[in-house]
Amino acid sequence: MDATARGAAARTTHWKRELRITEMVIIGVVTVALVSVDLMFYFWPFRYREVHPLLEQVFQSRVDVKSYHRTYFPHPGFVAEGVTFYRHGDTHIPPLATVAKMTVAGQWLRLIFHPHTLYQIRLEGLHVQIPPPGTKARGMDLDNGVISTSDSKLRILTILADGTVLDFLRHDGAPLRFVFAKLAVHNVEDKHPLDFTARVMTSEPKGTVVATGVLGPFRTNSYGTTAMSGSYSLTDADLNGLDGMWGHAEAGGRFGGKFSAMDVKGGAAILDFRVGSGHTVRMDADYHVTVSGTNGDVEIENAVVKTGTSTITASGSVAGSPKTVAITIATKDSEVSDLLKIVEGAPPPVEGHVDFDAAVKFGEEPGQFLKKLNLKGEVSLEKMRLVKADAQEKVDAFSARVRKDPPATPASGKPAGDAPEIAMAARSQTRFERGMAYFPDIRASMPGVEARLHGTFNLLDTRIHLTGQVALERSISHAVTGWKAALLKPVSPFFKKKDAGAVVPVAITGTAKKPRIGEDVLHDK
Repeated sequence: MDATARGAAARTTHWKRELRITEMVIIGVVTVALVSVDLMFYFWPFRYREVHPLLEQVFQSRVDVKSYHRTYFPHPGFVAEGVTFYRHGDTHIPPLATVAKMTVAGQWLRLIFHPHTLYQIRLEGLHVQIPPPGTKARGMDLDNGVISTSDSKLRILTILADGTVLDFLRHDGAPLRFVFAKLAVHNVEDKHPLDFTARVMTSEPKGTVVATGVLGPFRTNSYGTTAMSGSYSLTDADLNGLDGMWGHAEAGGRFGGKFSAMDVKGGAAILDFRVGSGHTVRMDADYHVTVSGTNGDVEIENAVVKTGTSTITASGSVAGSPKTVAITIATKDSEVSDLLKIVEGAPPPVEGHVDFDAAVKFGEEPGQFLKKLNLKGEVSLEKMRLVKADAQEKVDAFSARVRKDPPATPASGKPAGDAPEIAMAARSQTRFERGMAYFPDIRASMPGVEARLHGTFNLLDTRIHLTGQVALERSISHAVTGWKAALLKPVSPFFKKKDAGAVVPVAITGTAKKPRIGEDVLHDK
């Protein structure tokens, strides 16, 4: 065999050897692949028999699934539809949650190198129901929890649940509903805090809340101690028709602390606030409250409300079941017209300064705000004058006539033009119930006059009914002019008192817009 033939044989032998090696490598790769695929399917983390008990364990619920299938491309994972979580396995109470479609997706590289990391969970049609306070289901949630820890090493990068509906069920009537137009939770991992972003549509009042923050680590055996912090904003909250109030509100601030006692600070503005048929006014508020996520109670540490040039401070609580508002409100040297505008449709007939300190209560029962309002306190009015010039002139003239030392008056009988306007003052205990204000003992005064009255003021239609006595420094004949004064002189001694020129009964009726004292000073009804 010549050299050429020997070379060809050697090359053939070399090719055969390479081919054999290639075949062996291919066979080995195929074998490893087949074994890997077999092992992958055997140990596949998204098998229903693995996922289903994990869900039941984590959520401490019986989990029913209508359909389930695994996915491989483009992402490994599974899709479950018609998922229902029955809290603690009890099917006789409202389910904890229902999910129309749950899509769990991983990533191939993460599955190989980080098998405990999930790329995304998408929840479509999630509906969560919180039972009413005092019910068996609510007690189970708070005492036993609805989520437990499994010491899992699983980490979920993102949970998306746009369109989630959260219902707080009530004993009677429709639930209090929140619709999450957007809801994203990031970096979900056992014993680690998670990040969240939410855009929530509220129903009472109607509005939109946007919140971002950090929650956790989540303590399943003690929900109340779970830490949380973040910021929020409320936009275009529509108060129209809510308990007789009207307007549109905006608010924003920050929150922090723990779930059972969230410290919330912020500010709010209502550009067009009114109650009933009152004027439209602007109201601004700064507040510091503590909110309990476990029972919804609110402690108002401090709130400052401003309207016009007046400021009202408040502290108290919104607590109990059903919720009852119990707050203490106070104001110092505020403009009485600022406050009257809120409840009166007509321009306020008086101006001056007001101080008050009162305890306020109202509950969740249906009805107008003013009808539900329950108030007890004390009010003081100073430097009060009538807005209408002609009405104030009559007051000035009356005061001048009945004073022991009247100012000099011209022939017209009216006070001199440079004389100051007469200011009135009043003080009384007060009580508001079912839209009516009760005044058991009003002490009012102006130069030459001291009055003690009692009666009512209707907050809904502004009707007045006050009766009592008025003490004048001079005789009753000085209370009027002309022929009436002459007629009253003979009877003046009957009204004369030791410490006053005269004491006469009086009644004030009509409305806040058109008060009436009667045609004669003897009116007593």
